[in-house]
Amino acid sequence: MLRTQKPVIVISLLLVMLTALLSGCPAPADRAKEAASGYLTVEDDAGRAVTLPRKPERIVVLSTSYLDLLYAVGGQAIGRPTTPQSERLPPEAAVLTELGQTTNIDVEKLIALQPDLVIAYQGLHEKLVPLLNANHVPVLLLKMKTYEDVRAKLLLFGEIAGTGPVAASVAQQLTDRVRVVTDRLPARSRKVVILHATAKNITVELGSSIAGDVAGLLQLRNIAAESLPLAAEQAAAPFSLEKLVEGDPDVIMVTMMGKTGEVQKRLRDEVENNPAWAGMRAVRAKQVYFLPGDLFQLNPGVRYDEAVAYMARVVYPEVYGHGR
Repeated sequence: MLRTQKPVIVISLLLVMLTALLSGCPAPADRAKEAASGYLTVEDDAGRAVTLPRKPERIVVLSTSYLDLLYAVGGQAIGRPTTPQSERLPPEAAVLTELGQTTNIDVEKLIALQPDLVIAYQGLHEKLVPLLNANHVPVLLLKMKTYEDVRAKLLLFGEIAGTGPVAASVAQQLTDRVRVVTDRLPARSRKVVILHATAKNITVELGSSIAGDVAGLLQLRNIAAESLPLAAEQAAAPFSLEKLVEGDPDVIMVTMMGKTGEVQKRLRDEVENNPAWAGMRAVRAKQVYFLPGDLFQLNPGVRYDEAVAYMARVVYPEVYGHGR
């Protein structure tokens, strides 16, 4: 009897040990859930849920505006677009592998870098997503126009880089610098219009454009605010000289794309040769200003406060001084 009980005892002990081991391990479904959750899941501006399986160490950025923000929060990249405006680059980013113009990225060169994350611009880089995903490269499609967009991207890049506290500090410092300007606003706001001029066309900018958003931060009355946007570009509306004359703004500001000399000449010729312009108070008072592209055409990023201060000096020189 005693000999027959030993195997029973041994088997019982083994079953107890096995049960204990299994109870301490996650179920297969739980393990799959953990693996799927990864390091971070982000909903990008295209509404896509993008999961990063691990903290990215080989990031490629396809917009210099995003590159600036990534480095501002302590992140790093291995590739960037080619840009003639090298002064906008963080010093550490000057030596990164160049992948061609933002609008014409060399995809083979990009994939050869073996990135573990690509930060792309919504509206420009959608066509790259299927190919990059086929090569198991996560892609974030992001857009950035407004001040709140900049703050949100700073915090997002802090999450991605694992530098959340640094990103929060950078975002707060930006907020503080903007408030230094906005806290001094006069009680009475002024009417403005923001034109966007190219060598062939003129549109008016709405509140969702960079310059329009800055005007909103300064509590300026944009006479085009209620205009219907162009179908292809939600930040702009068609130009109407009749509506401009009717709105009669205190200040006219102009952003430009293309060869700035040619654009300025075209607009000046229009103003000087069309009598309808002459009656506007902004023209009579010589309150027509061309805004710098590095602050109002390209997103200024962590320099957003500089854009706010620049426009404040244009519209309220009696408060902020004339220096631009």
